[in-house]
Amino acid sequence: MIVLRSPSRNAFLAIIVGFLFSCGNDTVTGKTTTTSNGGGVLALGPDGRPIAGCIAFAARSWNPLVGSPGIVDTLRSDSSGTIQLSQSTYAFMEIHDSSLVLGSSTRRIDVPAGSRWTIVLDSLGTVRGRWADRASIADGRLFLDSSFHSTRLPEADDSFDFDKVPIGDYEVMLQASGQAPRPMGEVFLGPSGVRYLGSGNIVLTGDTTGSPLWIDDFESGTEFPLLHRSVPTVSPWYVWATSATLTLPVSSRPDSLLQAIGPDSTRPGRSYHSRFTSSSPYSWVALGLNGMEIDLRSRSMLCFSYRSDTLLKIQFQRDSVATVRPALSATVSSSLQWRDVCVATSGFAANSDTPDSLATWNAFGRRVLALEFQTPAGGTFLDLDDIRMR
Repeated sequence: MIVLRSPSRNAFLAIIVGFLFSCGNDTVTGKTTTTSNGGGVLALGPDGRPIAGCIAFAARSWNPLVGSPGIVDTLRSDSSGTIQLSQSTYAFMEIHDSSLVLGSSTRRIDVPAGSRWTIVLDSLGTVRGRWADRASIADGRLFLDSSFHSTRLPEADDSFDFDKVPIGDYEVMLQASGQAPRPMGEVFLGPSGVRYLGSGNIVLTGDTTGSPLWIDDFESGTEFPLLHRSVPTVSPWYVWATSATLTLPVSSRPDSLLQAIGPDSTRPGRSYHSRFTSSSPYSWVALGLNGMEIDLRSRSMLCFSYRSDTLLKIQFQRDSVATVRPALSATVSSSLQWRDVCVATSGFAANSDTPDSLATWNAFGRRVLALEFQTPAGGTFLDLDDIRMR
């Protein structure tokens, strides 16, 4: 997919901003539709009273290739709070009161002629945060899917800000350097705050959950991790074995890996299951991801669920320096039952051949290339699930 950039799109965004701070009667794009062919919407405030003079932006379509709507009708509520629609169906609609204090966002509008929907407006909110991998793209913007909210990423830092956003759930999309938009995760904006869930390296201001970065929950049905949705350079899961024989999966081939990702008898959903044998005290078996190339300095914990009959070594790796691949490592003890654990990134120790300049997480985490889960000699299985960072 090719993302089109043109002056008309920038003009469209400028017009949207203008309308949000005015009460004009023009349409945002295309020509004004004055004939009513649809039903109506009754705009109410939180106290249940009709709101006169509201402005409604009703998008007739949404173009996912460029992350913007097509024709948008600009409508106004009358003295009784009724907004007469120009057609019966819309992709989505946003309503704001004249003071830009209250608003609402509704998708898939379908109000037949003669019918009326009631929509209650609530306080508008702000979505503010950081996308730590801003430096990896030359130019880009973040936008909330199926909405009028878009922000170009600043050159100086990795912050972003969506203001005057109606309460609701939104998919955050990234349009980077002329590439097709890709999903970054979901934002849940409510009266009491904001929350993020997804595979984008995003941290929202005020998110008490820590805006977890999901690496994989093994529910995608492919050999690619969940992280691949937001970071397309990430490799499929790979396995390697030294002085050991893998029986599940038997190789890194997609069909073999998929056989290792499936239901578990004691745990809901899907998880990764490996089985192996070894006769050497120097054997190792590992599962890993490559091509991450993301900035993880703001992440303080690696959390996951596991089951293993030997200790489990976790390792973050960077690009090689000379003949050495710098790495930070930590271990957790064996557990024959599923165990949920969070390991502090500050507790990862540098390998002996890692340069001193990369020995701390703040220095090392700037550009992490790979993540591996390793089991040494003496083990026969490793199961993993719900890998994420906070």
